[in-house]
Amino acid sequence: MFFDVLNSALSSMTNGPRNLVRAISFVAEGDDGESANVSAKSLLEFLHSVGPADETVTILRRRLAHWDNDDAAWTQETQKNTEERRQLIYGKLGLDADWKTFCEARLPFQPLARPTVIAVEHKPWYTDEVRKGRNFYWTRYAEQLVKQGWPDESIINLNDSTNSVVERLADPTSEEAYQSKGLVVGYVQSGKTANFTGVLAKAADAGYRLFIVLGGLLDVLRSQTQRRIDKELIGRELLSREYVNDPDYADFVSHGAKPSELGAFDWSRLTGPEHDYQKLAYGVEALKFERRDPSHPFYHPNNLFAANARIAVVKKNSKVLAKLIADLAALQRQGIGEPLDQIPALIIDDESDQASINVKKPAGPDEEQERTATNKAIVTLLNMLPRAQYIGYTATPFANVFVDPDSEEDIFPKDFLISLPRPVGYMGVSDFYDFDFGQDDVGPNRRDFVRDIVGEDDNPDNLQKALDSFVLTGAIKLWRSRQDAKLKFRHHTMLVHMSQSVAEHKAAAIKVRKLYASAGYDGGKGLDRVEKLFLMDFAPVTLRRTEDLPFPDKFEELQECLGECLEMIGESADAVRIINNEHKDQTPDFDKQPIWKILVGGTKLSRGYTVEGLTVSYYRRRAGSGDTLMQMGRWFGFRRGYGDLVRLYIGTAEKVGNSKKTIDLYEAFGGVCRDEEAFRAQLKRYSSMEEPRITPGQIPPLVPQHMLRPTAPNKMRNAVIEFRNFGGELAESTIAPTDGQCKESNNRALERMLAGKSATLRSFEAETRSGMRRLDALTVPFGTTEVVRFLQEYSWYDPKNRDAKFGNPLALQIEFLKGDAGDHGIRDWVLLGPKISNPRGVHQLAGAAFDVVYRSRREEAGRFNTYNDPVHRAFAEHICAQATLERANDELNSLVNKHRGVMIYYPITEEEKPKNSKSAKPARPPFTVGFTLLFPNNNIQRTLSFSVRRKDQPNEAMIFVDE
Repeated sequence: MFFDVLNSALSSMTNGPRNLVRAISFVAEGDDGESANVSAKSLLEFLHSVGPADETVTILRRRLAHWDNDDAAWTQETQKNTEERRQLIYGKLGLDADWKTFCEARLPFQPLARPTVIAVEHKPWYTDEVRKGRNFYWTRYAEQLVKQGWPDESIINLNDSTNSVVERLADPTSEEAYQSKGLVVGYVQSGKTANFTGVLAKAADAGYRLFIVLGGLLDVLRSQTQRRIDKELIGRELLSREYVNDPDYADFVSHGAKPSELGAFDWSRLTGPEHDYQKLAYGVEALKFERRDPSHPFYHPNNLFAANARIAVVKKNSKVLAKLIADLAALQRQGIGEPLDQIPALIIDDESDQASINVKKPAGPDEEQERTATNKAIVTLLNMLPRAQYIGYTATPFANVFVDPDSEEDIFPKDFLISLPRPVGYMGVSDFYDFDFGQDDVGPNRRDFVRDIVGEDDNPDNLQKALDSFVLTGAIKLWRSRQDAKLKFRHHTMLVHMSQSVAEHKAAAIKVRKLYASAGYDGGKGLDRVEKLFLMDFAPVTLRRTEDLPFPDKFEELQECLGECLEMIGESADAVRIINNEHKDQTPDFDKQPIWKILVGGTKLSRGYTVEGLTVSYYRRRAGSGDTLMQMGRWFGFRRGYGDLVRLYIGTAEKVGNSKKTIDLYEAFGGVCRDEEAFRAQLKRYSSMEEPRITPGQIPPLVPQHMLRPTAPNKMRNAVIEFRNFGGELAESTIAPTDGQCKESNNRALERMLAGKSATLRSFEAETRSGMRRLDALTVPFGTTEVVRFLQEYSWYDPKNRDAKFGNPLALQIEFLKGDAGDHGIRDWVLLGPKISNPRGVHQLAGAAFDVVYRSRREEAGRFNTYNDPVHRAFAEHICAQATLERANDELNSLVNKHRGVMIYYPITEEEKPKNSKSAKPARPPFTVGFTLLFPNNNIQRTLSFSVRRKDQPNEAMIFVDE
């Protein structure tokens, strides 16, 4: 009753919000049933009485969110996605104080995260008029996502981010042919496919007619992508019979009739779910474009919007691409259909940092560039299709697409780089790490979701407990689905990721099967273990984490669901699947049937492949580079309805080869994640620059500033950073030598910086993000001249390190501190030496004993994971007035100065951190000089400026080879 009245009232507001009370009264007066008694007052009372998921509340929330981001004339030039817009909405709705109070409390305005865009200037063409005039496929795609349970804010975000991509492409109806090339950076397992499917829909609506989707290196990835596009975009009316036995066929989008019969256009598919591109497999007509109006070229609106669209979802394989290239060439050679230079085309390259890059050595001045086969095929397609646009999608911001100088200009994202915001409902880095907590603290995310693996798999707290968690969480999912029909869990999976070796996959699978078979889940000790896990782990975490998801009060409530869960998982022989190229028959097809299994694998699980229903991850695999490590983060993703049940079991003392050295994989991931978040933050800062505007061609030289070296040490792109304003920023290069003499030299340089100075012990107190904290620290004052000299003298690399030719990684900071480009505003510095519990020793400096800390290096030589501790950093930011801490004591406030820089100093040992630090021997010098610089804000207006190596080609994203 209340839903029908509100829905009708809101539906009548086709041209924007208008008086809600009158609209409700009008609907009620026209009804002879129960709705006739509904008033604005009784409706408000009802809304107060129901929960946030009630459909009546939902429809009001959805409409407010729509108006928050509308571009129609009623908006009176208010900016969308702003509080000002929301207040205008309330005014037009004529809400009284009670209604407004309800909306502010239950449906408050929430600004949506916008994508970060770094791009060259472009001619606007994808206007509101274009978007609203031709939106057949986008509208149906958005409706399909609603049916799949996507939150309203997620669809609004998707609409916004896909607009940002499509508007950067060339106008498909333009007489001038232009190839736009860009890169879209998402998060691992964050819905990149959903984003580029939205881009496909909007680009097709706008006039693009040939689409080539490079769907990964594996057949399973290509097939997965094909089905997603067929299900959510193409629609049942345009599909052949290959999906009629698909269990989800009823959920495929349906247009009601062929789109061409509804005033739109149809799609012609060149590939299918089981078949990659075959040479003219569907006949020559499949690639033939024809003009309806011979007096105009094909790209003219008279022809373009009447033509069908063609789409090929192909494996990123040079042999497959060669078939497509050959067919396009044959059509052109035989004069069949329209010339290729008249066809607006779009190439979507999923996982574009993999295989697409040319890794061959750059050619000399008079030599033809040699290319890898896949890269050559992509470049050939672009050369054949002058109106083709190229968009690469990746999840790794440090991907080779824009950091590897061996990558030639052909697919370099010269036009735009778009960093997508973190999606709503996504479990990512910030859910598994506690970057605001001290390094000796166990923050809430690690406490709740992460379980350390130490020792062998047969340790009861390792693989066995992970298996117990898998069984228990499956039972809880089933129990939840009985309590709430909206909670449906089709898949339930566990990931075991130990190695890339196929032989080791077999051994791991045998181990898991044996352990699962002997687990005793049907009663006795097995059931006791699961009950203990329920009481000691899952019940407390869920209690802390959520109030919206149901959870059993007692373990006994799960008995029936445990049995059902074990049935769905199956006997031990069938419960475990091996996912690699030697066991293709075991690769689960999540689209065709429910999967409740334990998946053991390596490379195939590392990139692109979506493991649906993933709840428990058992991870022990090392990786040699940061982007590879991030791509293995399969535990990131959407966990709607079971986010509180996710557990990550990860090795924290994994052996490195045959040595005694170990690596903490959790810490290694954390280091890469910090780099990624820092880089995204910098991209956001640079994107706001107007004069001069930063372009994608200027991004590569920024990467070394974020502590990663280019992959080819003797190459640099044309752009060179000339000046960077570090005001209000943190600078930390964790590159440091391993050579003892270099370490000793750095200690002497630090002593010279502090010569004649004395350290003072101080006690600070303040409220940080992790709560009220106390920090005892040694402080030493010094000047800018001294810090510049120290940075110049510091030895960053071992003498024989090939990266030494890159020089000083803090060279830009040195130039900034010299003040030649403007007054940096720093009048003095203070060195901050934190005192810690259980130090590894002491380092005598400036007449005081500084505590030695343990830090580990990454596997790539020369780099530490991090130096600074988040709590120490918070106090340092307060001192230099970057940020303000609440309840700061007088001793801390006495150091605050907006013209003061701070150096946090850590004498570091790499000797393995002992289990019992009280009885351990002190670490031995020489210690690594680890430090972090914090710069106060200043009044310099420039953020960043560039010069170029080749003055004759200032705008080219070219390769410059150092002589």
